[in-house]
Amino acid sequence: MCEYTYENGQRCRLKPIEGSTYCPLHIPYDEGEKLLGDEIKRVKEEAFLRRLRVGQTYFEGVYLYDVKIGDFKAEKPIVFKNSHIRTILFDGVNVPGVTFYNSTVGRLVVFESELGTFTVHGSHVFGLNLLRVGFSNSVYIRNSSVRYVMINSTEYTGKGEEGEREYGERRTATGRIELSDLSEVRRIGINVRYPLLRKILEEHGIKPSESRERAVKATALVLRDIGFDQSARFKRQVRLSVRRFHGNLVLENLNVFGHAEILGSWLRNPEFVHTRVMGNLIFRKVSFHGDFAWNSTVLPNIPVELNVEGFVEVEDCKFNSHRAAEVLYRLARISWERNGDFERADRYYYLEMVAKRNSRLSGRRKGIKRLFMRMESAFEWLFADLTCKYGTDWKRPILIWLGAVNVIFPVLFSLTRSVEGISGSMGFLDYEYFSVVTATTLGYGDYHPIGVGRVIASVEALFGMFMWAVFLTVFARKYMR
Repeated sequence: MCEYTYENGQRCRLKPIEGSTYCPLHIPYDEGEKLLGDEIKRVKEEAFLRRLRVGQTYFEGVYLYDVKIGDFKAEKPIVFKNSHIRTILFDGVNVPGVTFYNSTVGRLVVFESELGTFTVHGSHVFGLNLLRVGFSNSVYIRNSSVRYVMINSTEYTGKGEEGEREYGERRTATGRIELSDLSEVRRIGINVRYPLLRKILEEHGIKPSESRERAVKATALVLRDIGFDQSARFKRQVRLSVRRFHGNLVLENLNVFGHAEILGSWLRNPEFVHTRVMGNLIFRKVSFHGDFAWNSTVLPNIPVELNVEGFVEVEDCKFNSHRAAEVLYRLARISWERNGDFERADRYYYLEMVAKRNSRLSGRRKGIKRLFMRMESAFEWLFADLTCKYGTDWKRPILIWLGAVNVIFPVLFSLTRSVEGISGSMGFLDYEYFSVVTATTLGYGDYHPIGVGRVIASVEALFGMFMWAVFLTVFARKYMR
């Protein structure tokens, strides 16, 4: 019998290799290579697959090199405990679960498989890849050292069970992808291209097609207590990349040593708790969907809980709440102001003010209060947004002034024939001259309005003074700071 003793006190019943006291599965790498050389790789793989075919799915203390488990179906989960594996590939597997506990794995790949639960706990993994995986329970990667985590085209296929409802919390007990208490992480990627994965699959005779790529869907993607590799060579890289994710995103107790990006995703009630990004944080083509509880409790705390030392970009994003747009645009504005780029800061300030105005309009007011709110918003749009984009565009007041004074008001005076002067007949240039004199409040006296022209001239005089004041204010703000 093999000399290996399981944790329950029983010994392995397999026959030892000649010249050793261990069976093919439990013989360490060094001892096996001394006895059989490179042949030990084939011997180990055949022994492992043979045990798998006879129904054994629990493996403890095994040493494996390069193993592919393909087109395998079982009623029991596959478990590796206290094991050492160089490369393991699951292809077309349909099992209740796959678990790695206190094990060391070089490359761990799950491809086009159906699982109940996928768990990695207390293990050391260099590269972990889930590609086109359907899971009916949850994915847990906890208390481990993982260098690279890539999850692509993976979907939750179960119905979901409500948990903790009796305490007033609406949380689903299944459908979660949770990465927690990880160390030495170099990169976490959701739907990120990984050329090395394609090479690994092709080495095992698998050629994945690009056309089948889809979004990662889960009730929640939780990233908690993750320690990223602090090497200086990774500081300028994107360390956290979430692309085409559909579900609830939770970042908690995270210190991202580098940049982070969230692209093309549909996020429901995203949460950022004690999260710090030392580089830039990018939101691009993200759709934010928050319910009333999220808008009133989580959203106001995002500027406090989310600390970004670099820039925050919010590009081509959609919000089901104007309040959410206001908060995120403000977060972006503050980051660009802090780093001295006031041009980009002004752009986000304008978007923030527009969202703030729309947020007031969408309030639950009725009757006379709602009417006054609409009038106030219309006044704000006319005098603050239309004229100068809330003080961020100095060219707009000039163009509006030139267009109104040289075209609109002269046409009004001409149509109403409401200006008289020293000349017998009034031409368009005379009306334009009178318009310029009125807008600048010079008042030479050679032309004067009559009838309705007095009303038009009064409006133009007020307009001219207001627009010049706007221009000087915006110009000074733009270039004096």
